[in-house]
Amino acid sequence: MNNDERLRVLYIEDNCDSFEMLKVMLGMCEIDLDSARSGSEALASASSDDRFDLYLLDGGLPDSNGLSLCRTLRAIAPRTPVLFYSGNAHPEDMERGIEAGAAGYIIKPNSEKLAATIRQLVIHYRDASQPTFTDFRVLAAA
Repeated sequence: MNNDERLRVLYIEDNCDSFEMLKVMLGMCEIDLDSARSGSEALASASSDDRFDLYLLDGGLPDSNGLSLCRTLRAIAPRTPVLFYSGNAHPEDMERGIEAGAAGYIIKPNSEKLAATIRQLVIHYRDASQPTFTDFRVLAAA
């Protein structure tokens, strides 16, 4: 991936204002944001012929649990990273997100490093011969 390539991200978020704000902000960073306002809409998009470089996932959705949706997205597209962007700020929430298969977890409204994180994850997943996950429980025990 070169730095001029636009990335395509599916943002799974039921708050229209949050989506519109990030769409403008990330658009200035060469990242195109598509919207899914529910888990079922996200699964339909992920199962279609559309290709996304990353799934950006809110933890709370009206029709599904963010953790379950993360697991399902990882099963559907194991070579596409999932990044939580959620207001759930407890360490346990972050740990559960990573355990569910997310490549990272950013707490809202911290968006200053969001574009860089998205690019870094996409590069990592494209360069890896197999998707890799870090089990932070193992690292903490070492």
